[in-house]
Amino acid sequence: MKKRVLAAVMSVSMVATAFSGFGATAVFAADDAKDAVPKIAFVPKVVGQAWWDYVQSGVEAWAEETGIDVIYQGPTEVDAAAQVQIMTDLVNQGIDVLCFSPNDPDACEAICKQAMDQGIIVIATEASGMTNVDYDVEAFDEAGMGSFLMDQLAAQMDEEGEYITMVGSMTMESQNNWADAGVARQEEAYPNMELVPDARVADDSDAEKAYQLTKELITKYPDLKGILGTGSFDAPGCARAIEELGLSGQVFAISVALPSEVKDYLKNGTLQSVGLWDPAISAKVMLNTAVKLFAGDTVETGSDLGEEGYESVIVDGTLITGNGAIAITAENVDQFTF
Repeated sequence: MKKRVLAAVMSVSMVATAFSGFGATAVFAADDAKDAVPKIAFVPKVVGQAWWDYVQSGVEAWAEETGIDVIYQGPTEVDAAAQVQIMTDLVNQGIDVLCFSPNDPDACEAICKQAMDQGIIVIATEASGMTNVDYDVEAFDEAGMGSFLMDQLAAQMDEEGEYITMVGSMTMESQNNWADAGVARQEEAYPNMELVPDARVADDSDAEKAYQLTKELITKYPDLKGILGTGSFDAPGCARAIEELGLSGQVFAISVALPSEVKDYLKNGTLQSVGLWDPAISAKVMLNTAVKLFAGDTVETGSDLGEEGYESVIVDGTLITGNGAIAITAENVDQFTF
């Protein structure tokens, strides 16, 4: 059976759970249920870190809601080669769907091409430039997120002073795209802000390294006033250094971040805001998209992918964009449990 065109049928009860809420249409017969249920793998950037543990909770909730099992497996460190090996092993196991978030998109192209050549549905996130995917799901437009982060930082800096950009790694495509968009926004709207010569640093998706880098940068650039981060570990690490150095209200940092990891910094004023989307919801949207394709359905602009912020997505080629950005501040951080 070709995995992209689903002819088999499951029981009516499974249809009600697996396909309710996002418009997939299929009728399944109990005799073919085993073949009809897709074998799905989800490969995060890393396991054992708060962000991706939260994503795992979303994947597990989706599996419980739909009755479809999902293999959730990733590297124990942010390691592109280790991630590709896990993806390779899963593809060789004969999965039907591969969902993932790449540490290095270029490094994942070959195994994704192999997967697609075998009829496996490939759904990515934070990989908008990848070629060998069916779709890349993003919570928001990358330029919009970068501009949002810069607008927030600029307001904190009174629209003047030196700043630098920080990313998880130089190969994480979306994070670098957000940083590029932030710089472009600064050049367009905030002429009194200045990007320092180092321009961009990487913290290896490690809050401890972000902390050390921040201290080094403040020493190197005594007039540094802002750090535009894009990875989830940037703002927590930067804030720790800013607070420790007694520079709250003088040096400002922003990035995407888990509310639980920045709550105290937001409430004591070390951070003023962070940007975010709900990554567990994004993971569910990836899985909903995959199941629609597995059922022979299509995704197009205006499609409802069954989660808040994705009721009417924009589709441009292989890129699916929702409206899922969230601003986290001292006033609303208690609303979030992750």
